[in-house]
Amino acid sequence: MKKRGKQPKKLKVVLDTNILVSAWLWEGNESKIVEMIENGLVVGYTSPQLIQEFEKVMNYPKFRLSEEEIANAIGYYQIILRTIEPKIVVNIIRNDPADNRVLDCALSAKANAIITGDKHLLALEKFKNIRIVTSTEFLKLIKPD
Repeated sequence: MKKRGKQPKKLKVVLDTNILVSAWLWEGNESKIVEMIENGLVVGYTSPQLIQEFEKVMNYPKFRLSEEEIANAIGYYQIILRTIEPKIVVNIIRNDPADNRVLDCALSAKANAIITGDKHLLALEKFKNIRIVTSTEFLKLIKPD
């Protein structure tokens, strides 16, 4: 009988709202990361609070999306992302308290990384051993050239 080696642990990530919006609306690094989650290469996490924020942002008039399009986007992300109820609440970012919900989710998911374009989160660089990176940085980390 063949001995199986231990499967390498998959990276656990939390995608900030700006990443989810970009991935849904445009082709680019963000959509590549979502595709990796869909294909099971990376495990993505979200929370009810982050889904709520995503819905609010997708309703912005500048995106001109119908209720059905928004519902489809939410449904898709609820299927491919693991939704967890954060057990930890932090209040680190004072300039934009909503950003703390991303940290809550990442801590509760024991995530390896937060992927974001948000300047308040990126300024932290790391939070309790969770790397905070842009989509470009994340792709370079996992697929160095």
